[in-house]
Formats: sequence, C-alpha cells, structure tokens
Amino acid sequence: MIRAIGSVIRGEGVGSALRRTRERIAEAAQAAAFRFRGTFAGNAQASILNVAADGTSLRLGGLQAQLVARLDEERHFRNVAVVSPGILDLSRPSRHTRGVSTQIETAIRDAIAITGARTIHFEGMHGVPFAEVLRLIEDGFDVIVSVHDFSLFCQRPHLIEEPGDTFCFYSRDFDRCHRCLSQTWPVVQNAQRDHRALAQHILTSAMHVIFPSQFLLDQHRQIFSMPKLAGVVIEPAVCSRDLRGAAPGRAIAYAGSAKRHKGAHLLGELAQRTGAALHIFGGGDEDVLRDLRSRPNVTVHGYYRGGELPSLLQKHGIGLVIVPSIWPEAHCLVISEAWLAGAAVAAFDLGAQAERIRAHGGGWLAPLESGADGLAAIVNQWLAGSITATPPHDIATPIDAARAHIELYRTIV
Repeated sequence: MIRAIGSVIRGEGVGSALRRTRERIAEAAQAAAFRFRGTFAGNAQASILNVAADGTSLRLGGLQAQLVARLDEERHFRNVAVVSPGILDLSRPSRHTRGVSTQIETAIRDAIAITGARTIHFEGMHGVPFAEVLRLIEDGFDVIVSVHDFSLFCQRPHLIEEPGDTFCFYSRDFDRCHRCLSQTWPVVQNAQRDHRALAQHILTSAMHVIFPSQFLLDQHRQIFSMPKLAGVVIEPAVCSRDLRGAAPGRAIAYAGSAKRHKGAHLLGELAQRTGAALHIFGGGDEDVLRDLRSRPNVTVHGYYRGGELPSLLQKHGIGLVIVPSIWPEAHCLVISEAWLAGAAVAAFDLGAQAERIRAHGGGWLAPLESGADGLAAIVNQWLAGSITATPPHDIATPIDAARAHIELYRTIV
C-alpha cells in the first residue's frame, strides 16, 4: 500500500493521492453500511443476475463508471442483483450486500443460490472463465453477454502486441499470437486457438450479445468470420450533466488513463511539437506521468472520479480533448464527456472513436501511422482558428441505456 501511494504521488501528485485516499475511505464506509444491512435483509429473489467480474468500483475506469450509472437507473425499474468477486450487491428490500466467493465462477453459483436468478448477464468478458459461461448455458440459464473490448478475441483485450507495444491489427496468425502472449504469461501452444473457439461458441449460444457501438459488432462479425452474428447495439453513458452553454475555452487536454494503449506515450511529443499548454486528467503509468510532469507546458491534475470530467474540462477552459488511443476503442466515454463540456476531439482514424466522429462531427481524425505529428497538425490548425467543430447534442444518457436494457430483459424474463 505504501509503495502504491508513493507511485501515485510521484506520477500524479499529492492532491491526486489525497483524492484517491478519500474515495477509498468513502467506499469502505459505504461497503460496511451495505454489509450491515445485509445482516437483516430478508428475501433476495431476483430474476436477473448481472456479473461484473472486474468489480464495480468507480476508480477502476470507464467500464465501471457506465455500469454503475446504468444500474443506478435500472434500480428504479427492477431488483438489481450484481455479483463481483466476494460481493453480491442487491437493491431490495433496501440496498445491501452479501458475501460470496472471491472466485468469480463460484461467486456466480453462490449468487444464483441466493437470488434464484435464471438470466445471467455478463457485463464484459474480461476476467470471465469462458467454460463457466458455457456450463451455465448447458444448465439451462439464459445468458446475455455485453462485449466492451476484444476479450473474446484475445487475452490482451486491447490488442497491443508484445514486444513492441503496437496494435496487432487483429492478428489471426496463431504462432505470432503465441509469441506475443508468451511475453507475459506461460501459455500452451494452442491457447489462442482454444480461446477463440470457446468465444465463438459463446457468441452463437448466448441469448443476446450487446455491443457499445456498431463498429465493435461489425468487427466481431469479421474477426470471428460470423457475418450473421446477431448483436444489439446499446450506447453506454456516464452520469454527467450537459454543461454546454458558454463558449468553449481554448485550452487542450488529455483525459483518461495515461497508458500506452491509450496513446499516452505520444503526449510528450505532442506537447513539444505544439508548444501549447496541455492539461492531463487521470491516473496511469508512473513513468509516463513523471515524464509529462517534467515538461514546462504540461499540467498533470491526476485522478478524477467518474462523472466529474465535463465539469473539470469547463473549469480549466478546455476546448479540445486529445484521444490518442492506438487501439480501436469500443466506444470511448471520454469523447462523450468532452462533447458534454462543449469541447471538440482529435483522435486517430480507427475504432469506434473514428466511427463516432465521422457520424456526429465534433472533431477531427489523423491517420494512426502519422503518430504525434498527425495530432499536432490538428492541434496547430485548431489553435490558429483555421478549423472548428460543433459537438453533437444527441449524447446517450444513463437512463437511455437503462431503458434499452430493460426492454431487452423483457424479451426473456
């Protein structure tokens, strides 16, 4: 713990470390209160069990932020039961938690025994044992799968190849995949082949498969050679107010986790090539953040809580948000939050980030191979006033996502 705090201070700053600590304390207090209520809670029946294998803490990232925001809305319509390692979170008779196994496959069975649920909704496939999903289907449960990345295709859900730290462009060369995975884990020769075979079985056997973007659905149809794969597109959202009104500022920012697959390693070059003041919101890798903090025109603000980004962008006068991800994003909530703050977006031409900007405007795209130079060209044109963009107004809200899921559940339950 001390080592982790030290790393945060060195990378994000003291203020960020304090914000993280306060949030951990608040989370612990809330968890204790929910556990206490669970001691006296009665019937816990629920027809649907949502599975969050990676947890639901907001500090874990965008997947958790959109899930929590959506389920908070769904609690107005149904008894929400969410299981994650060690915890079953139930909304009725009042919000409380009960203890389950810390092993997710056993935790799911524990939660089924408590709730009697017959529909199991996997909220993302990272960290989920594929064999357990198929066992549930074989046992007669209705299974829904939400796909938020490329976990079904690869054990590296962002498809960043090792060594080299570059996007693999959906490699289907199993020898190449084996070399990549072996850089991190001990893997048997046919691990990737077996992984994809199980994933394909899940895609064909699940009652519904939900995707956050048309891009991700289309890409799964292609990479699994399943052109008729039936999927439902439901756009996720975070709990943020639309703050547009006043003219957007002229400052530039990066927001999110400062990691390589997010393109954070390009930010130092970008700051150097533009000379513009660059604000960094979010945590990430210590070495990346320390390098950025050493640059005179970069300000690292550090960690922020889910839902706070639009207000932070407005507070600091941000008019352009850089999204330099070098992997094809599944949706990219940061784009939504930038637009809610009235800011435009600059991103690479791949993934859902490109799909959204092409469909709605609100930003510009650079070829992935252009790297920092391509993004810098957009920044410099924007600073000079030679290009402008109007963020779209039809941005999904958590209640939109909740209603879409409720309608989907009604086709089963």
